[in-house]
Amino acid sequence: MRSILFTLTIAFIALILGALALWQLRDGNLHRMLGQPPVEIGERIFPDFDPNEAASISLVSEGIEAAFIKTPLGWRSTKPWQDRMDFRAAMAIIAFTSSTIAEDRVSRDKLDPELAGLVTARHDVCIKNSKGEMIAYYRLGRRTPWEHLSRNEGANPAPTIYLLPLENARKSHVYAAAGDILPLFKDNYKFLRDHRPLYFNPLNLQKIRIKTSEGELTLGRENLSSPWRIVKPLNLATDPTIMKGLLEKLFELQAIKLSDRSEVTFTAEGTSSNKMEISISDFGSNYESVLKIFPSDDPAARTSQAIVSDRPETVFEIPLKSEPDLISISDLPLTVNELRESSLTNLNIASIRGIAIESIASPTILISREPPEPWIVTIGNKEQIANEQRLFELLKAVTEARALLFVTDSAPEDLSPWGLDRPILKLVFLAANHQSLAIHFGLDKKGNLFAMRKGGVSIMSLDVKFLEKIAVRQHEWRHARLGSFNRVDLKYLKRSDNQSEPFELSYDVRDDSWKAKRGGKDVSANLDPLKANFLMGVVEGLEVTNWLDEEDEEAKSALQNPLMTFEIKQRLVDEFGDETGEATEVIVFGSNKITGKIFGKKSSENLYFSISDETVLKLSIPLLDE
Repeated sequence: MRSILFTLTIAFIALILGALALWQLRDGNLHRMLGQPPVEIGERIFPDFDPNEAASISLVSEGIEAAFIKTPLGWRSTKPWQDRMDFRAAMAIIAFTSSTIAEDRVSRDKLDPELAGLVTARHDVCIKNSKGEMIAYYRLGRRTPWEHLSRNEGANPAPTIYLLPLENARKSHVYAAAGDILPLFKDNYKFLRDHRPLYFNPLNLQKIRIKTSEGELTLGRENLSSPWRIVKPLNLATDPTIMKGLLEKLFELQAIKLSDRSEVTFTAEGTSSNKMEISISDFGSNYESVLKIFPSDDPAARTSQAIVSDRPETVFEIPLKSEPDLISISDLPLTVNELRESSLTNLNIASIRGIAIESIASPTILISREPPEPWIVTIGNKEQIANEQRLFELLKAVTEARALLFVTDSAPEDLSPWGLDRPILKLVFLAANHQSLAIHFGLDKKGNLFAMRKGGVSIMSLDVKFLEKIAVRQHEWRHARLGSFNRVDLKYLKRSDNQSEPFELSYDVRDDSWKAKRGGKDVSANLDPLKANFLMGVVEGLEVTNWLDEEDEEAKSALQNPLMTFEIKQRLVDEFGDETGEATEVIVFGSNKITGKIFGKKSSENLYFSISDETVLKLSIPLLDE
């Protein structure tokens, strides 16, 4: 018969094995009792950590505790202050925990804990899930004496810090952890407190109210995809770029310093004469977050105090004037004239079918198009292909011009103060759907330029240089092509200048060959046919820079001493290709000796033109192999 002691021993062993089996079933391993094996070099220190489960963060740094919880409105601190946590700091801590890699490791009993900063300079981090279960617990020390080289090719060396896991089964090793979040623990967690007074999702914002000493305005939109408009005091479109900038700057606006309201002498809300409010509200919410700013009455002050309705115990010291790398109050567009759409037009270029230009300097110019045909200009009942450069300049000017300021929105009956009672220029645009836009331009007695849409109520001031970009004379709209020249009909081309004898070229279309004379002597043997072809190609494609008035004094003076003259004789043929005669065109080029600008004139017309010096340089190409 076995002894009682033997029976008890067997029972005890069975109990131990049962407990181990239960432990194995619960944890999947025996790490809790035997210790978890150390993380391999290059592996994540917290491989089981899920960033999405993080619901609270507890910190202890140099004896000071801090606690943060995740709420539907973002991360908030409960200790050492009741305030909003900067979500970027929360994400930095969570991202570090999730991604930090063991760059090296050492047994804990072989490392001086004081040297590693794991005693007096320690920082403890504990992250729990929504059930209150710990999902990461560790201690950070000082930076290690070395940096690690990222495994990404070309990356710069990055710091490592001493990290000791504090879970019961993981205290055997200290790691050199990649990354560094130690700056977040400086100055009693100063950088964990959100320095931005307004926290919002720009995509979900519905309304912004702005109150300044100049008055109140309201910005709003009907739905998430609608454009922002000024709805008070006037119903006006906003400038999309300026509006985007306002949202970005409001989101990035942050204080230089935060204080508890009980710790500072706060400006009484009713004493500042230039106080302002910025209020925001989201779609589907009746709550409005109100930022009250109290600029100092001292004009030299560079900061102002502010409070926000959802953080009533926090006082923000916000930059009042421009500061490097910070958004200041002066950077915010807060007035109607700053926020409103200030473009002269918002034309859809592709839909334009007609343009009328009326000015006091010239008869009406009509430009029209039926795609895919080219633009046609009608001048004095005569149609011709329009000058594309002039058209480009006009459309660019009217779509890019912006108001310097809006002088009135009241549609005054008397328009004479702005010269709009007798406009110097009228532009009318007709769209494919037959809608039209007419804009009148006037000059006041000081020469300032103003514009007003026909049927509109607003008068805007424009840069007077705008007028220089609109071609209002009929000859300016002529096509840039200088003439109809082609080698097939060429009888001869004679080039003369002041430095050499006249050079004459003739082309034989039958064998595609050139003949040349210089000073009446045949030099065909020395002619480079490639250069002759090049020169003729330039002549065939000649285009002017600008057509000029026949009384243009600068052009007239430049041509008194010509640089170069071309005489071009061509065959005239009928529609059947039969020769009907000859025509000779003489083109003279001259230069302004002071400005270097080059002008020209055809013998068949009285108009002058300007031309690029590059084109004239091509026309001067040497033709002989000498």
